[in-house]
Amino acid sequence: MSWMAVIGLLAAASLGAGDNAEGLKIYAERCAVCHGRAMEGAEEGPPLTGPSFDATWRGKRAALRERIRRSMPQDQPGSLTGRQAIALAALLLGRSSSGH
Repeated sequence: MSWMAVIGLLAAASLGAGDNAEGLKIYAERCAVCHGRAMEGAEEGPPLTGPSFDATWRGKRAALRERIRRSMPQDQPGSLTGRQAIALAALLLGRSSSGH
């Protein structure tokens, strides 16, 4: 396992309930315009929930975090901090696994 993966696992393990609130706030401010208010997808962005999302990202928290950090939002790629990307990945994977 690479040191980046270890750092990702440690950071993800440190997430708590406050991070879900943080993820929701960031999502509303930076993601919803392209991916929809309920993560249902929109013209500019795919859904961030459901079977296709699960098939792509389930069990790949570190990869999702890096994808978010490097390439989102589309109009300002790389503008999110590592902490913001962690909170968003936790939110998306948590919502998806809970059936929302």
